Amino acid sequence: MSSTLNIMTVDAPIFNWPLIENSDQFARQMGFFAKGKYAALEYRFSVNKPFATNLTPTDAVSKQQAIAVDNNGNTRLSTAGYVEYQFFERESNLLPFKVGSYLGTRKVFNLGAGFYRAPKATRSMVNGEVDRHDIRLFSADAFLDLPIGMPEKKAALTMYSVFYNYDMGPNYLRNLGIMNLALEDQQFTGTRALAGPGNLQPMIGTGKIWYTQAGYLIPTTKEKPKARLQPFGAYSYKNFEQLQSASSQFDIGANLLLDGHHAKITGQYSTRPVYRAIGERDGSRGEFILQLHIYL
Repeated sequence: MSSTLNIMTVDAPIFNWPLIENSDQFARQMGFFAKGKYAALEYRFSVNKPFATNLTPTDAVSKQQAIAVDNNGNTRLSTAGYVEYQFFERESNLLPFKVGSYLGTRKVFNLGAGFYRAPKATRSMVNGEVDRHDIRLFSADAFLDLPIGMPEKKAALTMYSVFYNYDMGPNYLRNLGIMNLALEDQQFTGTRALAGPGNLQPMIGTGKIWYTQAGYLIPTTKEKPKARLQPFGAYSYKNFEQLQSASSQFDIGANLLLDGHHAKITGQYSTRPVYRAIGERDGSRGEFILQLHIYL
């Protein structure tokens, strides 16, 4: 449900879209969607038909070594839902997308929980016998957007924290790299990164993820400032079943808001974990991104 227009960091953490470009198309499936409000309670539910996937699982010699892959055959209907309680101001649900930062224009504090279930959506194989597994995803999150200090200074604190519990079948793991242009060096004879070349990293899998971000809109004394500065930081903890050690990574950066979210420049430095083998961590690598964001 994350909006891509007013997000605080340079991008969403991506694992918040666990089926992205796999059994969905940019986080969308075909189906029916309903949303509504009851006082401070907001809810949304859906029944969808996931897109078909057909990866072939590797034949393992034991259940401990079996690895589930996306193979839902003739897909069955998936169900999903999210419910939240809005303690302060009520957010608009005219559109289905959630605001990432209100930049101090609203006072918001929400607690929510959600789920997604797709029957027999992945498969694994042991000694030639195929097992089918349901995808079961659960999450709980909290969002705070709070003007602080003197109203004329227009300072604001934005915080978001979410916990995901993903079950996609035994040892399911998916490596993703955003705008990754790297190719395998065929002449390289050393130990390669488990995820692959470039900025590929273990992104989505059976296991648990905790993600937290926080930002501060620096106060101003001008009635109509030409630009505002919003430094931010984010932390991700991922503990996947297939990998024998968990990983921690962080993002740190700032938004130079030229016209709120309509025109801004974002600089962000991010780290990612590197694994040489299933249980062998090889530290972290980093990347710096500079983004110009404009929408009319």
